[in-house]
Amino acid sequence: MKEREAQVLLNQAQEKIKGKKNLEFIEKQIETSIRKHMDQNRLTRPMRKAEFDTSPVSLSSVKPEVLRKADDLYLLSAILKCNPTELKLWKIYDADMSELRKAMDTQTTAEGFEWIPIGFSRELIERVRLELKVAALFTRITMPTPTYVLPAQGADAVAYMTPESLVDSSTKILASTPRTRRVIFVARKLAARILLSEEMDEDSLIPILPYIKNQLVNALAIAEEQATINGDVLPFPHQDIDVINPMDARLAWNGLRWWARNCGAVETNLGTFNTANLRALRQSMGIYGVDSAKLAWVTSICGYFALLNNADVLTVDRYGPNATILKGELGKFDNVPIVVSEYVRQDLDATGVYSAAGNVRTILLLVHRDAFMFGDRRRVTLKSKEDIETDQSIGVATQRLDFQGLYTCATETPVGTAINVGPC
Repeated sequence: MKEREAQVLLNQAQEKIKGKKNLEFIEKQIETSIRKHMDQNRLTRPMRKAEFDTSPVSLSSVKPEVLRKADDLYLLSAILKCNPTELKLWKIYDADMSELRKAMDTQTTAEGFEWIPIGFSRELIERVRLELKVAALFTRITMPTPTYVLPAQGADAVAYMTPESLVDSSTKILASTPRTRRVIFVARKLAARILLSEEMDEDSLIPILPYIKNQLVNALAIAEEQATINGDVLPFPHQDIDVINPMDARLAWNGLRWWARNCGAVETNLGTFNTANLRALRQSMGIYGVDSAKLAWVTSICGYFALLNNADVLTVDRYGPNATILKGELGKFDNVPIVVSEYVRQDLDATGVYSAAGNVRTILLLVHRDAFMFGDRRRVTLKSKEDIETDQSIGVATQRLDFQGLYTCATETPVGTAINVGPC
């Protein structure tokens, strides 16, 4: 029921009962029922002005602790399928929420309702991103629509030498047309599911709220990291033969390993692990391997220790912690940061793919960071339902996003790969 429709019904009911006994009591009962119905619908319909979304950048001055409390209220209300104002925790936190009310008052017109959190705050969203290592290397944009077309640069404009114009019929300046191409972001859904006993009530849920939030954060971050490194959509089947579940996050988009194998760069065999071969990998990337400030080495724990055995690797203890500019960076080679992720596989064969159990090789990736971008369509949200067959409450946290390369795969080499690293 929409608020305007509810107000019309309220006005009609008041008109009909004018002059009757117990008028004030009847009016109060009608208004309470309608208001309650409107509040219950707030969690499922689009946000109204008086509801309070705790994610906008405009609330960046609000303390993280206050946003965490708003997350608790949203999480509990979603699991218990009730309005946040009906929670015991609402009364406990209510006295501490003046910051949120002040922030709300600067954006909305008061309509007689208290603010209601309808999504996770930016504080939790930032926690998801802080868990990322490889995915954190790349720029992110907000997708205004589920399918978003981003114009990307094609060929540059060309300048020509031109003689001075002395007469009316002078030679015209040669024209060139900068070309653009389309990069299409299509929002993919990543989801994490948690199961809770239906017997759990608000009192028993409150102590484990930090645990639940950590589980959701970790699950979504791992899925994003896995897809960014090991994603392979086309051509099917997946490059690793053990990725067969159609719901595997590694089928969400084409990741860095796919780009390295399919987009022009020469694979460097590091069966002989030395500086010359590492630099040959960088050379194979052409212009994309030149600027060390735009590059990052990405490898596994095994690959990192292989790099440590190379005397030319500059570790953090030698150039100081203040130079660590990227989360997960543990050193530099040729002034390019080394980022270690546990989701770079260590069970690959000598060609850089998983082909059978028992393989003990890993890879190194050299990535041009400006060549890729994330599109964020929807922040982390939570839905829940009751499963009567198992007497459990099911909570599902989802986010929608996409990862795309900004260059033409057939002709550009924004990722280089070194195979046959190990044994691990």
